[in-house]
Amino acid sequence: MNANPHDAYAADYDQQVEAYGSHVTDVLFGLCYEFIEPGQRLLDAGIGTGLSAQLFARAGLAIYGMDFSPAMLALCCDKGLAVYLQQHDIRQQPWPYPVGAFDHLVCCGVLHFVADLQAIFAEARRVLAKGGLFAFSTRVPTTLTADRSGYERHTTGGFEIFSHRPAYLEGLLARHCFAPCKSQKCFVGDDLFLAWVVAA
Repeated sequence: MNANPHDAYAADYDQQVEAYGSHVTDVLFGLCYEFIEPGQRLLDAGIGTGLSAQLFARAGLAIYGMDFSPAMLALCCDKGLAVYLQQHDIRQQPWPYPVGAFDHLVCCGVLHFVADLQAIFAEARRVLAKGGLFAFSTRVPTTLTADRSGYERHTTGGFEIFSHRPAYLEGLLARHCFAPCKSQKCFVGDDLFLAWVVAA
């Protein structure tokens, strides 16, 4: 995954999401709503154009975002949603934030571009305050056959896509001491995704 392909469609991204009938961002916000409070600090890891942060910003949370696409960040900046935006690839550790810096963390529409999620879950746990929410989405595999990889891999639109198996994800959550709170299946076009909310 490199920044250039994502930069290329950044200007049309919001319209593409609408055309797909994708409401994963709304689902994640709804699952989180009872746990969030105005003034809390939320990190959006892979903030893109800011779609997944919009409702949290309207609810009064202070939004911080990182993304590796300069074009996406520029569009997000124009929306005036965030307190601070930073260019950073979430696969690169450590993330540029101190331990326990955020009350909550959102990672929507990102993890299906990454094969191995181990380091991302470790960093999510590190930057979250105790009890903070980690809300994220994953693509549901078409088969549930177990294998050592923990995911299905395919290519669409020039991108490698990874559909992570439930057992793999549940193992990561246990390893990094996340407690499951809520989950909800939802569609993006014809693809089935799972919205997760877990607590640090």
